[in-house]
Amino acid sequence: MKPTIFHLELSLAEARTAIAERIAPLEQECIPLTEALARVCAAFVFAARPSPSCDQSARDGFALATQPLFADQAVAAFHISGEIAAGCTEQKRLAPGQAFRIMTGAAIPTGTARVVPFEVCQEKDGKVLVPLAELARKQLHIRRQGCEVQTGQLLAAARTRLLPDHLLLLAENGCEEIVVHRQPRVAVICTGTELTQAGEPLLPGCKISGNGALLAALLQTQHCTCICCLTVEDNAERITALIEQIIDRDQPDLLISTGGMGPGTFDLTEQVFARLGGVSVYNRLRVRPGRSTLFGLLDKVPFFGLPGPPPAVRLLFHELVAPAIVRLHGEEHSGGMLKKAILDGPALLSQADCTVLKGAVARVDEEGRLRVRLADRLEPLNAILHLNGEEGELVSVRLIGPLA
Repeated sequence: MKPTIFHLELSLAEARTAIAERIAPLEQECIPLTEALARVCAAFVFAARPSPSCDQSARDGFALATQPLFADQAVAAFHISGEIAAGCTEQKRLAPGQAFRIMTGAAIPTGTARVVPFEVCQEKDGKVLVPLAELARKQLHIRRQGCEVQTGQLLAAARTRLLPDHLLLLAENGCEEIVVHRQPRVAVICTGTELTQAGEPLLPGCKISGNGALLAALLQTQHCTCICCLTVEDNAERITALIEQIIDRDQPDLLISTGGMGPGTFDLTEQVFARLGGVSVYNRLRVRPGRSTLFGLLDKVPFFGLPGPPPAVRLLFHELVAPAIVRLHGEEHSGGMLKKAILDGPALLSQADCTVLKGAVARVDEEGRLRVRLADRLEPLNAILHLNGEEGELVSVRLIGPLA
């Protein structure tokens, strides 16, 4: 018996809010710091020690005592008493009138007034002669203990995606492992009897499926693991069995289907979702493309039912799926805010009853203004236009990819 489907319609903004309310960060795990790039920190990490750990020389030169052996009107003289290399663990001490050769990063000996670079000094008869002008400079060429990081200072905040600079700070502070949120595992199902795979015979009335490759790539940009990407014909029993198998066998954190959304005879996604006991949050949006779009929970697993056309899949992924993935990662921000941009060239007028999404290319002009135009058919996107019939000189745009 065909299940009864009730329309649950939301605006795009309402849909994003409803999705966020139903998705929580994935559980935590402890991983080696060497594997933590682009992972989301699950706890605040504070410095266990200062950096640098002691006063260090910032230049190759001479560490000078507070008083010289002697001085005239041009130079001061210091007796060269030894050398300190970077990594030397013996604590050295300078007596009045003494100097040590010292390398960059080496520990400053007790009694040091300043470090003077080699190139401004002159060595003669076991002494170093230093111009008095150098001794009057404010720059001491000494990196003080804790000048970069103090004990107890925050190194990485919870819900922060870890960048190479974070890993540098953490490694220098002796961190070997870090607690992060687990990465989402996502299953993709492309429905459509007309779909065939690359390398298979292309029969009349069929087309090669591209949504699987598209979604697998988009998921990779969102630091997800695509655990499976399967194609199935428009058959309710087969789609139902496939989804049940994926949930039982693979235990995904997120399910995405393409195709089968709409009023047609072979649009079966909503029927299958209801048959499996799915709880719908919405199944209609005041958005084009994407009027017929589904989000709900299937055995507590978030489920997105997207339309079939790849341009719609791409736009709706950035608008709806990507913010959901951000929530699963445990990251703080939720997918970027709409910005105002100058529209270069014409755009099709939006419909009065919904938001129209258009793939776009954005740039910053010479005056620092954000400008945007419609993307050509085969052109990569870095922005999405939001047209709602209220545009003036400026249009609303969401930046995606590196530009965001």
